[in-house]
Amino acid sequence: MRIKTKFFGEIDIDEEQVILFPFGVYGFEEYTRFVLLHDEEDDTGIFRWLQCVDEEILCFTVMEPGLVCGSYSPKLPENTLRKLGADEENLDANGEDIIYIVITVICDEIEKSTVNLLSPIVINSKNKVAAQVILESYEPQNSAYKTKHRIFDFEFGSGSDSDSDSNANAPDLAERGGEFAECLS
Repeated sequence: MRIKTKFFGEIDIDEEQVILFPFGVYGFEEYTRFVLLHDEEDDTGIFRWLQCVDEEILCFTVMEPGLVCGSYSPKLPENTLRKLGADEENLDANGEDIIYIVITVICDEIEKSTVNLLSPIVINSKNKVAAQVILESYEPQNSAYKTKHRIFDFEFGSGSDSDSDSNANAPDLAERGGEFAECLS
């Protein structure tokens, strides 16, 4: 099928690439079909784009949360995995069929760019059903996650919303981005 995209013009995608969001993405609940795109010219592979199939201007920059928080292992609300259609034996938030991506805000001053670790997009790679989930921050496993984690100072810095201008870990992030697997291909 042919779709219009915000950053890549018109492209052809396979119907199997479409990820269904039965409840939409927060703020855009009426849009339920998305595709995960990457820039084939970017060999670091840090960023991906979650492009709406039915609305070309609706596109989110996303990335794998493990690139900024290697220990990312959220505790999901109990019914989330069932809503995503996970098999009973795969009702583990860290199971092999469950993929996390997080919405990214890229700033003009790149070191101030952030990711939303408290509201990941959770994808069941087996059936291509997804949901954006607001994690319950009172859960000890989720207590370190915030809506605005800086991309370039979480792993080596405090992970806070500090005004530090350091981006010392940027090369490490670029190296690790090259390892971001094509999980939905």
